[in-house]
Amino acid sequence: MSSEKTCPDCSEPLERMKLQGTDALGSLSIVSPADDDGFLSSVRADEILTPVPYVCPACRRTLVYAEE
Repeated sequence: MSSEKTCPDCSEPLERMKLQGTDALGSLSIVSPADDDGFLSSVRADEILTPVPYVCPACRRTLVYAEE
């Protein structure tokens, strides 16, 4: 299976982008609350994920993935 991300609307390959306008420390992160049973509940407390935006060049849909 290819690791390339594709647009769910038009199946075009997504382009990885960079976030701007971050906080005073210069970075954004995604952490899971300890008592959360949501989709990030499998993330360890010491594991920090970074939000990475991907944009479809065809339809301009933007998706944000949580990556290490």
